[in-house]
Amino acid sequence: MDRADPPLDAPSTPPPVPPVLPSTTGMSQPRPGLVLAALVFLLGFIGFQGRLLWREWSILQNDWSGVRLTTVVGYPNISPNPSLARRPDNWFHEEGESTLLWSGWKKGNGHRWFRVGRGEVDRRRISEPFGRDVIQAIDYPMVETEGGAIWRRIPGEAPVFGWELGGIASVCPMQVLDKVEVVNDLILDQPFLIVFSPQRNREHPVRIYEPLVGGQRLTMGLSGYFQDRDPVLYDRGTESLWVTGNEGLLAIAGPRKGTRLRRLAEPARIAWGAWRGSHPKSRLLVGADRSKAPPAL
Repeated sequence: MDRADPPLDAPSTPPPVPPVLPSTTGMSQPRPGLVLAALVFLLGFIGFQGRLLWREWSILQNDWSGVRLTTVVGYPNISPNPSLARRPDNWFHEEGESTLLWSGWKKGNGHRWFRVGRGEVDRRRISEPFGRDVIQAIDYPMVETEGGAIWRRIPGEAPVFGWELGGIASVCPMQVLDKVEVVNDLILDQPFLIVFSPQRNREHPVRIYEPLVGGQRLTMGLSGYFQDRDPVLYDRGTESLWVTGNEGLLAIAGPRKGTRLRRLAEPARIAWGAWRGSHPKSRLLVGADRSKAPPAL
């Protein structure tokens, strides 16, 4: 027997059976309507979640902005100077041909008064007083130019008011103006008077005047009164009373009654980042030097 031939009694090996694949002939195909409905649902879900995410992102952005805007920048010496003095009952009264308006208490002097012509101030139009210079005007501005410690700390979105006068760009944060209301500025020996009055004009609450009368510079302080919700200023030389007007700063009572200071500009509100980008060498008013006594004039 040939060695290559298998034994006669050896079992034969069956041929491999191919796997049986499921037939797709009888399976149902997805309906186009169901596919479209599923797609619409998916897109709606994505859109809904997208709106939620966008809303949360917007809230987070607002929170970040609020944190930045409330960051302590450190503007020096702009806080009010509160007084515990109690105004007298006759804080507004007549004496002969004069009207006296209480202006506060000074140690060693007692009660102080603004003395103006009788009838020059309408009692019905003015507020009750809280004392002059409680809101402290800036007489000697502290300034940073082309950068500085405070310059770098101001948030980019913080509101400021900027202007260009005498060939010099200047800017002041609204937070400073809101605390002091009046800045007696001086640029290259040229005086400027900056007045912040948001109640009178919300669009342009800052006005800049030329504080010169007969070639003489005037400096202003806060009287502690409001007339028609507008702050009443007084000049240091004669203690005449002044209010802002459409055509200038007008003396309404006192020795300089009828005198008007020319308005030079009405700066617009702008974000600090935008102003800084367009005026990188600007003068930035950052506070007040209180080491010197207020000017006498």
